[in-house]
Amino acid sequence: MQKILTIIVLITSILFCPLPTAAHEVVDSTAVDTLTVGEMVDKALGKKKKKEVHFLNGVAVGIDLVGLGMRVAGADWSNAEVLARINLLDKYFPIAELGLGYGDHEGAELDNHFHVSAPYFRVGVDYNINKKHNANRLMVGLRYGFSKYSFDLDSPVPLTDPYWGESREFNLKGLDGHCHWAEIVAGLETRIWTIIHLGWDIRLKFVLKQKKSPVGEPWYIPGYGKSDGATCWGGSFKLLIDI
Repeated sequence: MQKILTIIVLITSILFCPLPTAAHEVVDSTAVDTLTVGEMVDKALGKKKKKEVHFLNGVAVGIDLVGLGMRVAGADWSNAEVLARINLLDKYFPIAELGLGYGDHEGAELDNHFHVSAPYFRVGVDYNINKKHNANRLMVGLRYGFSKYSFDLDSPVPLTDPYWGESREFNLKGLDGHCHWAEIVAGLETRIWTIIHLGWDIRLKFVLKQKKSPVGEPWYIPGYGKSDGATCWGGSFKLLIDI
C-alpha cells in the first residue's frame, strides 16, 4: 500500500508541478539529472535495471600457466599452450587450444630413455552455469583433442637378455603414432582487473582412437598426458585477456 501511495504522489507531482526547460537542474551549483516517469517509478519500487547481454560479448586470448610452471620446475613432461575463445550470450564459450607437448623420461627399471616433442590441439565449448552475468563463472564443457607425434626410445648402455645373456644396442628413433581423445571439463573463473581473468579447471580424458608404434604406446602423449591407460586426469590454470 505504501509503494502505491508513493507512486501516486510522484505522478501527481510530475503532472501539476512545472518542469525545467533544460535537461539538468542546478541546485546549489550542482547539476542534477532529471528522471523519466518510468525511472522514478522503478526507483520508488526499488527495482534494478537488468544488465543488457549481447549475443557476441567479445573474444579472449590466454595461456596455460601450469605447463609453463612444470617446464621451469624441470618436470619429466610439460606443455606450452595458448588459447582463444568467443563469448556468446555470456553463457556459451567456443574455445580452441593449441600447444606443444614435451616429454623426457628416464626409465627406472630398464635404464631406457624416452623423448618426444610434438604439437597438439583441442576444440570444444564451455557453458557458464552461473545465472548472474558478472565476473564470476562456473564452467562445464567438452573438448576434442588430437596429436600426431614421433618419439625416441633408447638406452645409454646395451640391454642384456636375462635368459640368453646376450647384449644388444637399444636405439629406436622416430617411432610414429597419433591419438584422438575427448575431455570432460569443469572449473571456475573470475575477473581480477578490467580485462584480465584467471581460471582453473580439472579434466577427465578418454582415448577415442590411437595408432600405436611397433613397440607400443609412448610414455607421454602431447596434449593428452601420461599414457597409463584409456583414461587419465589433467588440469589447467589459465590467464585470459579480453580483446
